[in-house]
Amino acid sequence: MSTRDGLLSALQTVITDLLPCGYPAISSAAARIGISVMTLQRKLAEAGVNYGELVEHIRFDQACLALQDPGVHLREISTRLGYRDPSSFSRAFARWAGMAPRQYRQRLTGSAECSSGTRIGTTIDL
Repeated sequence: MSTRDGLLSALQTVITDLLPCGYPAISSAAARIGISVMTLQRKLAEAGVNYGELVEHIRFDQACLALQDPGVHLREISTRLGYRDPSSFSRAFARWAGMAPRQYRQRLTGSAECSSGTRIGTTIDL
């Protein structure tokens, strides 16, 4: 695993852990990893990754995974992903996937294609 992959993997874990508290500030993520904000921004830029896009990518992947379980309500998913209410989550998901979360859930056929199978603005290799 390269240093880039290690950083992105660690950052993905940190962001996922921070999401239930709301949108994870880059300063919080950097502190959890143990580097300065400037260093994190520089390393992300070197990897061609934008922090905001990374957060959205992680939110989308986590949403896709959660929507596979019909027992998990949209309110719970929106809370896990740091949204204040389900309508904010639904609007973001519709922007990412081109359909509402309920429609996405209805169309699932058991395959676990999240970010690779459903469109989102940019692709980030993690």
